[in-house]
Amino acid sequence: MALEAQTISSAEIKPIFCFDASTAQALGTAHEDAHTYFDLPVISYTMPYNSASLEMSPNRSGVYGQLETQGRHRPDLNTWNFDVSFLGSPNTILANCLWAFGDGASACDLTAAIGIGNGTAGDMQMKHGATSTNHSTVVFRNGGTDATAEDLAVRGAVIQSMTLKEDVASNAGQLTVDSTFWTAYPPTEEANSISVDTVDAAAPKSIFNINTGSVAGAIGLGGQDIMPLSWEITISRSIERIGSQDYSSFLPYAYAQTGAWEVTGSITCKADDNTYDLIANLKGDSTGINLSIDEASGFAIDCPDVMIDASTLDNGGAALTHTIPFRALAANTTATIISITAS
Repeated sequence: MALEAQTISSAEIKPIFCFDASTAQALGTAHEDAHTYFDLPVISYTMPYNSASLEMSPNRSGVYGQLETQGRHRPDLNTWNFDVSFLGSPNTILANCLWAFGDGASACDLTAAIGIGNGTAGDMQMKHGATSTNHSTVVFRNGGTDATAEDLAVRGAVIQSMTLKEDVASNAGQLTVDSTFWTAYPPTEEANSISVDTVDAAAPKSIFNINTGSVAGAIGLGGQDIMPLSWEITISRSIERIGSQDYSSFLPYAYAQTGAWEVTGSITCKADDNTYDLIANLKGDSTGINLSIDEASGFAIDCPDVMIDASTLDNGGAALTHTIPFRALAANTTATIISITAS
């Protein structure tokens, strides 16, 4: 058999994402061409691949090698992760919020009452075949290895973790959204004819545009205006696959969220008299304070109750800085943990 002359250029692979908050789709079924697909501003990505781990049964006594009959592939246990880094345009922000906690309409609110994000408060399962809007179909165009099945399609993708971040010394200060996608449905290599409905060319948000409303270049923490050099916020949860319907198709029964949402982050800022006025919170008073990261218009992140988690002082640069880690919490069982506005 001759070698295949086909070569797949990484530069030709283009991921496109179904982002359609108005159209629900059955979990486990790929979104259709009629649904809205976006070419979002992607910086980098990894690709999943349909493979299965090998499980070995115990060795037989008196046999000095492992036998073929001991091996069993376990696609019934499979889950797939892939990472995507986006520039933080409004559509990117809203799409990632939808795929994470199920709210893709600004302002996107994560509350203590939200479960897995399928639109039903407190529901910690997404069942195979049940419709919702918080999962995406992702098509990696030209990402397939077959000469004719040249695309790689991933269905039922939800976000397990997403990080929003800005840094004056990185990416020209532009907002980036780094997300880890998760699915229990195998990636499929296929010839796909899905068309892109929207090419997102909107400018990403920028740390150089933040504004408390009265002070440009500042963010609000506990009623104080502080000047950030960088900040990041991570929204995450744990997800697991529930079983396998059979041992031929290996489809899961459901997805289950096995823990609470966690919202954590950190701010690196100039140390000054305003940060000193937060000394009670930095020392630790077990009291939640407000965090607001806003632009004059079109972008706002609000965490009503954050607690500082062991801040530090750094004298290694040109000026004294604080690194302030924090955890965002809900004031009660239905209150907002984080609210994100983007337009």
